[in-house]
Amino acid sequence: MKHIQWLLAVLLLLPQLVRSQGAPEPSRWSVGFAGGVLINQIQGTTPLYQYTNKTGYQAGVTLTYLISESFSVRAEMLADYRAFGSKLYSQGLRETDTSNKVCWDCYYDYNLSFFAHYLTFPIMFEYSQQTRYLGIAFRAGGYYSLLMSATQEGYQELYLDPEGTKDFILIGIPAGFYREHYTGLVNDVINTYDAGLSIGLGLWHPVGKRTRIELDAAIRLGFANVFENPLMPEILHRHSVIRLGLTHQLRPQ
Repeated sequence: MKHIQWLLAVLLLLPQLVRSQGAPEPSRWSVGFAGGVLINQIQGTTPLYQYTNKTGYQAGVTLTYLISESFSVRAEMLADYRAFGSKLYSQGLRETDTSNKVCWDCYYDYNLSFFAHYLTFPIMFEYSQQTRYLGIAFRAGGYYSLLMSATQEGYQELYLDPEGTKDFILIGIPAGFYREHYTGLVNDVINTYDAGLSIGLGLWHPVGKRTRIELDAAIRLGFANVFENPLMPEILHRHSVIRLGLTHQLRPQ
């Protein structure tokens, strides 16, 4: 919520900032805000792990510069809330990688959900066409995200069956049941940044001489590993966004 309030404050200041910089032809500038649903889709390279997609949100401010009648450049500053789940279950424990001794009643169970807040900066080129009542825009570009905070919720379990491991040489790990619960902020786990490509489609309808209501959708393909910890599996962010917003064209000086 604090991120959204901060972004809305920036939105109110954008017109004054643009004019104070002496931007050429200020009538070509438009400012706005947008918000909606973000569906995170994790892509993993480790087959043992299962990933659960979770729904978050995205909200922020937009700044658009009209290059020509059909082409423009659009920059955004967004608060992203991304979440996903990660699971791993392994039945059976071998004493060593080459040992023939196996405890089939032993198991390892891992189930964690991660929740991350990012500040995201997309920059996109836009091609648009419009009629009197409807406009459509195709957008493509890139984005860069900075991690603001991350939390986790979940557990790890390990069961070493006394009978199944009686012939094992387990140094410092006696047979029994082990469970550890994780909750709260995490450090040095989630990567501090994300970057990738963004493609999208926007529709708008004018609601005044300089104002329009917009509905847009985008797909963002991340290239940076989600986890910073090298012991964690290598996975990438893929997320889809559906948003509703308003855009207002600045008055010429």
